[in-house]
Amino acid sequence: MKKYSLFLLLVSLTGHARAAESNNHWQSATSASTASPEKQVPPKDQEPLATLPLPSAALRYTQEQATPLSGAEIEQLGRAADAASRGRAYQSRVTLPRISTLTVNLSPGASVPILRTAADQTSSVTFSDSTGAPWKLGAPPFNSNNKGFQVSYIPGSAMMAVQALRRYDTGNVTVYLEGLAVPVVVNLTSGEPDNKSATQIMDSRLDLRLPQRGPDAKPMAQPESKIGLYNTVLQAFLDGMPPLEAKRLRTNGNLASTTVWQLGDDLYIRSRSEIRDEFEQTLSSLDGTHLWKLPLTPYVNFSVMGRTEPLTIHLE
Repeated sequence: MKKYSLFLLLVSLTGHARAAESNNHWQSATSASTASPEKQVPPKDQEPLATLPLPSAALRYTQEQATPLSGAEIEQLGRAADAASRGRAYQSRVTLPRISTLTVNLSPGASVPILRTAADQTSSVTFSDSTGAPWKLGAPPFNSNNKGFQVSYIPGSAMMAVQALRRYDTGNVTVYLEGLAVPVVVNLTSGEPDNKSATQIMDSRLDLRLPQRGPDAKPMAQPESKIGLYNTVLQAFLDGMPPLEAKRLRTNGNLASTTVWQLGDDLYIRSRSEIRDEFEQTLSSLDGTHLWKLPLTPYVNFSVMGRTEPLTIHLE
């Protein structure tokens, strides 16, 4: 019995020794898994991100968006736009504006004054009496052709404005002046269709003079018989367009806006100052310009701001 117990003890000790011997060997250390991870697949409803372009490609793209045209192409486009603007602004006729003065004849059978207008232009018409004073409108002017012309005026003034709305149109306007028993009729035209000329004369301003003293007539020392209302030569000098044979003379004196011409044996003096010497005929415009006709003389006196100013004329 004792021998059997000793035998079991020896067997038990031998097993523990072998287990200890096997545990004392080198063991492999734990390490990260070397297995390759599974590839992640994006969801089917999410599109993959686009690959960004390289910097050089991005720069080229930006330049193409900012400046799609080259410098030469931009210049060519500018020239084409300029040519188109010139085409839109082309006028078949060149308009020549004029400032004219007419004396209205109110007698039966007399001709009616004509206002020459042009498309895209405005013509002004003024009214004055025989002394050069403004003659105000007493009522709105009546336009016979509203589709062809636009007529407007300033109440209490002696002026109206006319603008042609169509080319080659005609009409008239009736004007009522304060204190005048008869109306003043002015014919309107915006061009003659039969005229093939490359130029068209228009009245930028037409001064109509009535052969009577108006409500605001200026006091005059000279008799009205010296007013050359229907003298076309006087009117030409007053308009600053003298006859070709007239000679302009040199002058000395402290007179502004004064011009002297010689025509034959007569002097024609155009000035805004009042003359003191004797003269033969005179004519005045609404803007205060006067014209005097007098015999040849080297000296003429004028009134300027209440004082006498001499004018020396160099005769030829």
